[in-house]
Amino acid sequence: MPYPFEYAVVNKSDERLFKEKLPHISSSIPELFRTMSIAYRSIEQRNIYGKYGGLRRDNGFETALNLLWVAMLNDKVIGIDADITTYIDTLRALCLKWYKFGNSLDACLFFGYYFYLFNSQSRFIIRDQIKDLKFLIDNANQTTQDPSILAFISPSYSSAWYQTDDGIGDKLSNIFIKSGDLSKVGLPLPGYQITFGQTYQYDLRAPHFISAEQIEKPIIQDNKVIITCPKCKQRCRGTKFEHIEMTCPKCSQKWAQHI
Repeated sequence: MPYPFEYAVVNKSDERLFKEKLPHISSSIPELFRTMSIAYRSIEQRNIYGKYGGLRRDNGFETALNLLWVAMLNDKVIGIDADITTYIDTLRALCLKWYKFGNSLDACLFFGYYFYLFNSQSRFIIRDQIKDLKFLIDNANQTTQDPSILAFISPSYSSAWYQTDDGIGDKLSNIFIKSGDLSKVGLPLPGYQITFGQTYQYDLRAPHFISAEQIEKPIIQDNKVIITCPKCKQRCRGTKFEHIEMTCPKCSQKWAQHI
């Protein structure tokens, strides 16, 4: 089964612009992809329960990751005092873009394994790496305002999510996370951690965490459904179907979702 992000395409001019605008990242990310590819091949063997059974050999992955943090700071896509979630999400966007340029799928799958499935462990390691960087890099809080660079790291998901019995979906994209791939958390912020722990169908378009306040449970009454417009927050009413397409009567925003 193909992964949800696997057939993403990109304009070749984007690759040239990426290398031109982000020179430090462009020189560091190939090594990260090399080590992630090796690491994924070492752990992709599964046991009889479908769990990863291989012994992880990353051949310098964490060193390459550390160098990429430095490159991201030098190219000003992130500030040194950004929170860990921002670090990971910015890296996710860069890796997804680099994959679209024709690079390793295995590397992206290890990204999913490391940053989604083992989120708690990876955050602990990254916290230590960033703490060390703060002693080496001064005055690195200025971030770029170049719109072409911001487009590279812009979110591939929205902040408007809906919940069904089967999982959680994004109203403005086709991202859908099955219930078994979610872990409900209460602290420090109520919501759902995305782990892909049941299906292992990693989707690098998805965030690592969705807060409870971003998720709407549709109201169903008399074969009608009441849901909120993702743009203007108008309450919209439609006929209940398993899959519906809505147009907001107030702002004309269109979206689709499962019920």
